[in-house]
Amino acid sequence: MPLTSVEAARALAGALEQSLEAMPQGSRSDAQRALRRLQDVVLPRLEDADAPLLVVVGGSTGSGKSTLVNSLLGRNVSRAGAVRPTTRRPVLVCSQESYAWFMSDRVLPRLAKHAGDGGESLDAITIAVDDTLWPGVGILDAPDIDSVEDGNRRLAAELLDGADLWVFVTSAARYADAVAWKHLEDAASRGLRVAIVLNRVPAGAADEIRADLASLAQRRGLGDVPIMTIDEQPLTDGRLPIDAVAPVGSFLETIGRDAAERAAIVRRSLAGAVSASLGEAMSALDGAREHNRAYEQAIERIEQAVASCAREVASASSDDVLRGEVSARIAEVLGSWDMTRTISRFMSGLGARVMGALRGEAAPDIQVQRDLTGGLAARLADQYHQAWSDALRAARPVLGADQLPDPVLDADAASERARRTAGEWTAEVTEIIRAQAESSHVSGRLLAGGINVVTVSLMVSVFAMTGGLTGLEVGVAGASAALSQTVLESFFGERTVRSLAQQARDALERLAVSSVTDVVAPVSALLDRSDEGARLDALDQALVNAREVLA
Repeated sequence: MPLTSVEAARALAGALEQSLEAMPQGSRSDAQRALRRLQDVVLPRLEDADAPLLVVVGGSTGSGKSTLVNSLLGRNVSRAGAVRPTTRRPVLVCSQESYAWFMSDRVLPRLAKHAGDGGESLDAITIAVDDTLWPGVGILDAPDIDSVEDGNRRLAAELLDGADLWVFVTSAARYADAVAWKHLEDAASRGLRVAIVLNRVPAGAADEIRADLASLAQRRGLGDVPIMTIDEQPLTDGRLPIDAVAPVGSFLETIGRDAAERAAIVRRSLAGAVSASLGEAMSALDGAREHNRAYEQAIERIEQAVASCAREVASASSDDVLRGEVSARIAEVLGSWDMTRTISRFMSGLGARVMGALRGEAAPDIQVQRDLTGGLAARLADQYHQAWSDALRAARPVLGADQLPDPVLDADAASERARRTAGEWTAEVTEIIRAQAESSHVSGRLLAGGINVVTVSLMVSVFAMTGGLTGLEVGVAGASAALSQTVLESFFGERTVRSLAQQARDALERLAVSSVTDVVAPVSALLDRSDEGARLDALDQALVNAREVLA
């Protein structure tokens, strides 16, 4: 069932809120603006298009915003004075009929609402009732857009984002200020209705300044914006004479009493807010995706390093594992093996094993197997250190050196992990041999001949492999590799031996990849953005749905 406009907007707002932590600072700002617009303008208007308008009276420091509001109402509801900044808490004035609407969380939901003064914190709005005000509007006296206080400036921008209509108050001396026009241009770009009140106009200068201001508004994209002037004159009890502000009052009264005009303003502000929030949400998403891509690339480089180190382990040459003395012992063990005397060698070998055990000596085939396993462990440990260095190098541009773990891998832990992995592989090779022996119905012969010898033969064949499945090509330990081939083929045949060697090599690569991956896991964990990615995916889908329904 297709989403309604309200459902789509709520879903987008929820996805934005959930994704904030997944975004870098720049993208987060865009997301927060989009979220505010959705919550402050889009959702309230979608839920109740006939709700009163929020008219924000905003402008530069000392422009006379509070004085204008007080003068329109004929009483002082908003504090004004010579000390800047003077507007601490925003004051919203509305009729009794509109009071419940403006007090609700559907209007500026991040700000608390209080009746009466109630303090000076910036996280709240004072709601005042004025029975002379028209029910169709609420007038909010906002902080200065160019305040020296950061909190005032941020709040002013937030209130303007939530406005249906902005009454921009400026003075004859400051109407060309750059800060103000940046806000006006932003308002125009998102379709916000704007009216300008030009305050403190010197006598006789109104026409000239109005014309210049109108020309400036045209050039800045505001079009034929209403411009109302107030002559410079003394105040009485902090207020202007009622006739001085009559044009502004008449303008607001027309809007307050004309439902069709309010509806047009709502449509315009809603369309602009939708477009702006969708654009900001997309910008935030793109920025976050780009930010996460740097982490993904770092992880990809680590994965490449892991694969490279694992290949190095699996491609170990005789120089690494089949060292001279080890190769000599392998040749001795395999060369003395005689298939025609299997049984007798097994029985005599049994006696030798018993005597060797009593003397604390391992049988030659067992010792060779230990040598191979130890050589593999040493090779693994070397690659662990290499992978650790590579992982840190890949992560450093993203995380920074201060966020990374110790640059030196714990040598004892690496050695222990390497011995454990090498032992696991040796055991798997033995199981590969056993499984093939059972399948080939040579289990009895295998046991009689010594499974350790055959296991050693397959291990040697794997270490001597350099050409994949094209054959068991030998390296510098040619004699050992050739003997291992002979032993294996005497049991299983040439074709099967190739398959066994590939199985054992695959097992070694798999275990090497797994163990190297475990080694660099602490670095990879620091780069993991999977949770953030899921949130961004949800935002992406919410954006797709919102565009279909709202755009």
